[in-house]
Amino acid sequence: MEFSSLENQVDKLVEHLKKREKFADSELNIVTSPYRISPLGAHIDHQGGPVLGMTINARTLLAFIPNYERKIRLYSMNFPGVVEFDLDNVKTPRRDDWSRYAMGAAKVIQEHMPIEVGFTGAVAGSLPASGLSSSASVGLAYLKALSHLNTAHLSSEQYVSLDSEIENKYLKLQVGILDPSSIVYGKKNCILRIDSLSGEVVPHAKPNFGLDFKILILYSGLTRELTSSGFNERVEACKRIAGLLGLMGGLKSPSVLSDIPSQVYEAQKKRLPEDIKNWAIHYFSEVQRVEEGIKAWDTGNIKKFGDLMNESSRSTLENYDTGSLEIDYLFKLTSSTEGVYGAAINGGGYGGSVVAFVNHDFPENSAYEIINQYTNEYPELREQAAVFFAESDNGLILL
Repeated sequence: MEFSSLENQVDKLVEHLKKREKFADSELNIVTSPYRISPLGAHIDHQGGPVLGMTINARTLLAFIPNYERKIRLYSMNFPGVVEFDLDNVKTPRRDDWSRYAMGAAKVIQEHMPIEVGFTGAVAGSLPASGLSSSASVGLAYLKALSHLNTAHLSSEQYVSLDSEIENKYLKLQVGILDPSSIVYGKKNCILRIDSLSGEVVPHAKPNFGLDFKILILYSGLTRELTSSGFNERVEACKRIAGLLGLMGGLKSPSVLSDIPSQVYEAQKKRLPEDIKNWAIHYFSEVQRVEEGIKAWDTGNIKKFGDLMNESSRSTLENYDTGSLEIDYLFKLTSSTEGVYGAAINGGGYGGSVVAFVNHDFPENSAYEIINQYTNEYPELREQAAVFFAESDNGLILL
């Protein structure tokens, strides 16, 4: 029901590595790279819209030692086998290759700086492919390891940029900066307002007044694989909508929807073709929800914030037209449960998780009842679906 403690996870991971490699304790390094939740800002960071992110105590852990043969050798506690490749010969991986983010990290970092030392390591994730940015989490862990061993003092901005390059250039996925920005700048008991256009990140501390809440994670059991979900096609369609609105509004060469002033959208929205109109509705209404949400957060109005989370999820399903029957059902179960302030769908494809802000006294039985009802409807997911209470945590660090 709760994620295992950091100390326990580290002990298990180090033991896993020691069973496979011999090394001195003085050689060992540990990176912790948290997952993130995004209660508001669904599907708009790739268009330059503002988003909200928060890091939690689910994470990727990487235990590693230097490898002076200019190689990366990896073991995983989540996937079988061992992966090894030369830094001088990084190939394009298969889509289902669990080492693809390590390959991507090695590839992109070497395009910007010399890397002489690789690493041998073991990696573990709390809940891979859950829609909580485990891909950005593991990519950043590998970047942190390579930069540390090669004394490359990367700035926060460089970590965000390099991880975006793994996704955008190496893996050909057109995601925005929500995930890496949340993980790099994550701060315990804070929500981050991220300007996806400028890259500015502003932490907003959880107020010590108003109603308290807990974070509930309900994993659907459906893995989130964006490269095969139609995600890229949605991104390209949104860019075409921006171009069309710009043409109708007399704007010069807009490339994404954030280039379109809200007054231009309001004036031209009725002229948009029916098959794409709702995607524009989602973008502009979600921008407004983010701005209203940060005000509600700062004033301790968790009920208002929760209402906005529910509206965001409904718009994701109905206007942006992404999700699945399973996710839709899980969201409706969660958002209608007593004690739930609001629920947000997290996962850009058709799997992922529902993240809920719930009353501080929300009983475990209610959480299990949600997941039981869900798996009664979808019994084939009973073994994969899971429920956890999570806590806010700090961002990417070398322990």
